[in-house]
Amino acid sequence: TMTIVKQKSSNSKKSSSRRSDKSKAPRSKKMTSRAANLGRVAPPEDTNKVSVDKGPGSAIYCRSSQKSKPFGQRDLVVNDGIAPPQRILFPPEKICMDWQQTQSVGVGLHNLGNTCFLNSTLQCLTYTPPLANYMLSLEHTQSCHEEGFCMMCTMETHINQVLCSSNSAIKPTSVINGLKRIGKHFHFGSQEDAHEFLCFTVDALQKACLNGSTK
Repeated sequence: TMTIVKQKSSNSKKSSSRRSDKSKAPRSKKMTSRAANLGRVAPPEDTNKVSVDKGPGSAIYCRSSQKSKPFGQRDLVVNDGIAPPQRILFPPEKICMDWQQTQSVGVGLHNLGNTCFLNSTLQCLTYTPPLANYMLSLEHTQSCHEEGFCMMCTMETHINQVLCSSNSAIKPTSVINGLKRIGKHFHFGSQEDAHEFLCFTVDALQKACLNGSTK
């Protein structure tokens, strides 16, 4: 057998080396700039606006100086011509997207046997500032007249326990006791899906807010 070896000309070698030199120069520059950026911490937006708890452990940052912009009736009219609602359940100007006060990081949640789906969902909701702000104000329980199960009251109790307790961890018994009321197919001790539980929990919160309203 005969093998044919194709040799490159010297001109092609020179041109290829030139191309490689050209491509290498900016590449090394980019790499050095990227390497220089590694380990850098982005500065806060404004040190005057950001406050932090100086106590032990971590803390939740809040921008207490930011004020929510008031909404007018005209802001509620959508471009497609939908008229504003006849009744507003919660005024938009009261919704605060940032923490209204500096909070220390709350307590942990005990796993009571395959309750990790429930714990992770509750922790996500607890650290959602607009929801937590409302629950910490205790506004719902002051006006709630529901004698039976109320998901809003249950969540308000839980969030206040997590963020205001001095313990290291608590048992989410208030939510577990109402597990069947959140979803009939949920069983204590069974492995469940966290996203599914979140959907049913938010739905139960909405039903509690709409309690007494017509369809």
